[in-house]
Amino acid sequence: MSDKPTLAKLTIGSLDDSSINVEAQYNPKELQVDRTVPWAKPQASNKAGSGGSPGEIRLEFTGAEGRNMQVELLFDGYETNGAGVTDNITKLSTLATVRGSDASASDERRPHHCVVSWGDRGLPKFKCVIESLSVKYQMFSPEGKPLRATATVKLKEADSLSVKKAAGAK
Repeated sequence: MSDKPTLAKLTIGSLDDSSINVEAQYNPKELQVDRTVPWAKPQASNKAGSGGSPGEIRLEFTGAEGRNMQVELLFDGYETNGAGVTDNITKLSTLATVRGSDASASDERRPHHCVVSWGDRGLPKFKCVIESLSVKYQMFSPEGKPLRATATVKLKEADSLSVKKAAGAK
């Protein structure tokens, strides 16, 4: 039995289909979480007679926004006997692609509702959708098989999802 503790890995998984789960081969060195707090200048704030003092800058809170997360994941198949990286990249792409495009229920015609988790301490689970996925392939086998890739995943917090109805739809 090993005395070393098991290291928790960052995972991105689907809440819609539990069989789709991507585990970081190497945990990211950093994880960025941003929260925007939306403020706007009222329409009449700088007009004469708006009720404020001359030169006063007024702002109004316009509503709560969810957080955004960005993570960079490195996949290296060269170090694992040339296994390649396409499986993990394909899973990430699946999470970002519209699922059930021919489904009768409109709630199923959207990309996956995801969750990011990293162990059970500190970082709470982050329910989200993938906002963008960028993949950079960096090493190939002599046959052209991708052996190393970096995936930059941008995620937007979402506790629940819906699909916008098309114009004219009932």
